[in-house]
Parts: sequence; structure tokens; C-alpha cells
Amino acid sequence: MGRHQENPAHRYFFYDKVSNKSFCKIEGCGAEISGHHGGNLQRHLQRRHPAEHAETTAQKRPASADGLMTLDMAVVKRPKISGLHVQLSPDIIKDACIELVTINGRPLSLMEDSGFRKIIDPIQEAIGNGFAINSTNICEMVSDVAQGEREQLKNELNGRLLMLKIDSATCRDRIILCINVQYADEEKIVMHTLAVKELTERHTTEYISSVVKDVLHEYNVELRQVYSVTSDNGVNMMKEVYLRSDMPDGLSNDENETVAPNTQVKEELTEAEVGNLELDIELDSVTQGHVLHSIRCPAHTFQIAVEDALKEKRSSSLICEARRIAKELRTQNIVIPLKKMGHERATVDSAKCWQSTHDMLEQLLELRSFCEEMSPAIKELHLNENEWQDIANFVCALKPAKIAMKSLQSDHLTAGDFYGVWLQCVLCTDKIDNLFAKRLVQCLTVQQATLFDSDAFVAALFLDPRYRLFLTEHQTERAKIHLTRAWDAIEYLSGNNATDSAQCTPFQSSEEDDEIEQLLLAKELEATTVRSFDVSITSLLDIYSRGARLKRSECLFKYWASVATTNPDLHKLAMNVIALPVTQVSVERAYSCLKFILSEPALSMNKQVLEDILFLRLNKQYGLVVNYK
Repeated sequence: MGRHQENPAHRYFFYDKVSNKSFCKIEGCGAEISGHHGGNLQRHLQRRHPAEHAETTAQKRPASADGLMTLDMAVVKRPKISGLHVQLSPDIIKDACIELVTINGRPLSLMEDSGFRKIIDPIQEAIGNGFAINSTNICEMVSDVAQGEREQLKNELNGRLLMLKIDSATCRDRIILCINVQYADEEKIVMHTLAVKELTERHTTEYISSVVKDVLHEYNVELRQVYSVTSDNGVNMMKEVYLRSDMPDGLSNDENETVAPNTQVKEELTEAEVGNLELDIELDSVTQGHVLHSIRCPAHTFQIAVEDALKEKRSSSLICEARRIAKELRTQNIVIPLKKMGHERATVDSAKCWQSTHDMLEQLLELRSFCEEMSPAIKELHLNENEWQDIANFVCALKPAKIAMKSLQSDHLTAGDFYGVWLQCVLCTDKIDNLFAKRLVQCLTVQQATLFDSDAFVAALFLDPRYRLFLTEHQTERAKIHLTRAWDAIEYLSGNNATDSAQCTPFQSSEEDDEIEQLLLAKELEATTVRSFDVSITSLLDIYSRGARLKRSECLFKYWASVATTNPDLHKLAMNVIALPVTQVSVERAYSCLKFILSEPALSMNKQVLEDILFLRLNKQYGLVVNYK
């Protein structure tokens, strides 16, 4: 045990055992002294810091009247007063508390908990100047930080062609609408959450429309900036989709609007119907620079294909029978012998999640010997040989789809990446020789046709030289037409940015020169417009379509980066198109965040505070930038 240090001079120094040096902690000094002897430290204070020296001298151990230390004084030591010298600023404490209630998901009531107050109250007193931490001002801080993040995001989105994804999530009777934005920037895909809005009114199309329009208005995003809107079946959006109401009369192309078969357009949905509506909306408005497509999430289309295969009468009947046995295996009189034999407790699937159905059937096969052994005594566990074989066929046929879904959980996939996963699943499933596998391939083929109905998806696949050859001639022509329209929108936005930039830095001249400058600017714009027709984007797309195929193992973003110098226009077009959202990861994260934040103590959380917390959490935790270098 080391020697107890009582010299009060030690508290003004930091001792580094490795270098065997003491460093003065008094502001503006930082002197280095060899060793850690109290006498040396005291002499330093005497020479450099007389005020601190006087203080430490007064605090030294008192002596007896004759100047000698008594035995009691030498033996009995005063209790050591422990203390920590930690550098903390008010900003660090505020950031930590905001992180607690956003990223960490702690309830605001934590700020009032007795244990937390024991930590924070001494710090508040030490800082002084009215500094305080409590649930009320933390709410205000969260709001201020969220507003600052929104302002920064507003600047990032200025002048970009954007892709939106609209998702909904429900937890504890509170429904939120999550609006994400995605775009490509150089060699990366960027995804941000624009807003998380709680729906507090009846879910009419007008209400959903107004919510989304308000969010876009908040970020100064015009309709012509929105390239595509990807939606799952969790949002109450109809044929008259939200952005549609922004379009001037006559801009819509009615021939390109289609609604999914057997989908009845209703003015309002009940809460039970939210999440069960399937959308297949196509909007195509290119007049005056608009190029907008609203598409169903490709990953959701994949889910629908598998679910369609499971809805077949024989398949559905077998799954119901397997689910009944799984529930029986969870009863108390069966769980005990199962555990004694070293088996896991049986799981029951969720009817809305086919992956859990696959897992339930797979585990049931592992318990087959147990069921057959117990079935004479417990008739509910009996299945005949054909039924067991059908279950095995189900598990085998669903295995490629289960692997595909794991691949689709990646943060950001391009349309080409997604189609490669889809195609791999079809090829692997087609090699399995059973009736259910054949039906699954058939359902995937049918849904693939609906996937290619989207011009935005076809265009993104066309600009992926790894998979471009899978497009038919008709699809290739559709892609070229769509990309030409998209280029017009990009040019329009680029022109606006140039104008804005010129307005921000006005030319300092006399009044006579102002008119001349305006004429020169007009001539410059005219010359730029004429030059843009020298090599049309259509010609560039034709040349690109005849180019060599890129190997599947190559990186799409590296390919487009390599042509940025030689073909800047086509590179710019590709960067605005290939980041099309194709996964469902964002809706799963929105639901997870909502469920995590809305714990029991936070059920009555204020609407605006909930939206700010979710906005910060989703952007700070999941607002990822994925590099493909």
C-alpha cells in the first residue's frame, strides 16, 4: 500500500507515473516537476503562486505549543477528504442529457429521479450562474437542437433532386408518419429523416396530404425536386396522393395513373385498416420540370410475393395445423419434458410475418422425434408422414427467400443490388423440386412484372451496367424517356441554384452598369442553354446503352466515379437516380424507436417533444452515410 499523501500542495498537481513527473494544474502554468515529493511541489508554489502557497501553508498539520508534534498527532491521522477534479462544461452536461433522452431513449422523468439529482445537483452548484438541469429545460434544449438540425438539413437539400420514403408506425395507440429523404452524393448514399409526425386527426387523404406538404414546405422543398415517393402499405394514401394536390391543373397524365386491382379508394380508413392497404400508384407529371413517381416499396413487393404463395389453400391449412401443434408444445405439461430432453421451447409464428412462420416450421421439424414419441399419449401432437414431409418441403422452399430477406436488411441498396438478390432467390428456389417451391417461383415472377411497371425502378436498373441487360427493348426505351425528363428537372434545379447564387453576391457597380450586367447575364444564360443541346442527354444515354457490361462483383458507385471526368452530365444524372429507396429498413427502425421511446413513464409525452426526440434519434442513430469506396 502506498504512502498516504497529506501535503495540501498535491492537489494543485497531476502526477504521471510513467514519466515520473508532476504537472501544475493552475491555469496558465503547466510547469513540469520531476517526481511527486511534497517539498518540491511546495517550493514551486512559493516561487510561482504565492496565494496558493499561503493557502497550503495554513492547511498544514498543526504542531504543539513547543513546536514539536505530539504522539497523538503523529499516530492519529485526519480522515481523507475525497474529491474529484473533472473538467466539465455546461455544454457537455447539456449534450449528455439530450443524448440520454434521444439516442439512449431514457424518459424525461429521469431528470427528476433522486439518484440522478445526487449526481447533478453538486455539479449545478459548482457551475452556478443559474445553471440548472430538469425535465422542463431539457425539453426546451431538445427542441432547440432539433430545430438546429433541421436548419442544417434544409441547406443540404437545397437544389437537389430528392427521393422520399413515407412509412407509418403504430405503438400504444399512437401513430406516427415517418418521412425520409434519400439521395446519392459522390460515392455514397445519404439518408435522413425529414420529420416524424404524430397523426392526431382522422386519417383522411386530405390530412395526410397536408402533413407531408407542411414538412416539404418547412424544408423549402419544391414539388419539382421530388423525383420519387416510395411507400409501404402502412400509410393511408389513396389515388389522390398527398403531393398530387400541389400540382397545377392539367399537369397530371391520367393514362399513367393506375390503382392496384381490387383496391377500393376510400376517403377515410379506420385504424384497423391502416397497415393493410396495398398501394400501386403511378404519378407521372413532367410539365414545367416535374418528374414525380410514387411507387410501392420493392422490398414490400418481395414480401407480398411470398405471402401470396403462403395463401394457397393447402399451404394455409398446413400452416394452421403446424401453428396448433406449436401452441400445444408450449403448454406447461409439455414444456417440462422438453427442457429435460435439452430442447428449446417451441415458438409460435406471427401471421403477418412469414419469416417467423419459416422459423416455426423449422423448429417443429427439429422436434419431430419428440412429437412422434409423445403422440400416442397426446393426440394433439400427431401428424402423418405426408404432413411432416410437406412441412419439410415448406422449410426447404422458403430457405432462399429467408436468405434474401437478410440481404435486404442492408441500410442502403441500389435497384441493381435489390434485383440481384431477387434474381438469386428465384434461381435458387426454382432448383427445389416440390410443389410449394414452384408456386413461390410463380408468385415471384408475377410480382416481378409489377416491379418493372415503375419507370423510376426501370431507370435506376438501366443506369446499373451490371444488370442493364435484363431489361427488354421496350423497358430500355421507357428508361431513356424517363431519364430525359429527369434530366430536364435536374437542369431546372441547377439553373435556379445558379440564379440564387448570383443574387447572393450582387455585382457592385454604378446604376448604368447594372442594366448592362443584366443584359450580359441574359446572354450568358442563352449561350449556356444553346450549348446544352450540342450533345443531348438522349445521345449520351444511347451511347451508354451500347457500352460494355460491368461485372457483378464491381462497385456501381466506383464505376460512375470513373466516368465523372469524361462524361459529367451522365454522371450527374446517375447520381440523382440510382439512390432509389428499395428496402423497408426505415419503417422497422421507426417502429423500434417509437416502441423504445414510448415506455410506460412516457406514454403521455407531449406530441412536439415526441416528434423532436424521434427526429434526433433516427437521424443521429440511423441517418447513415454509406460509402462505397
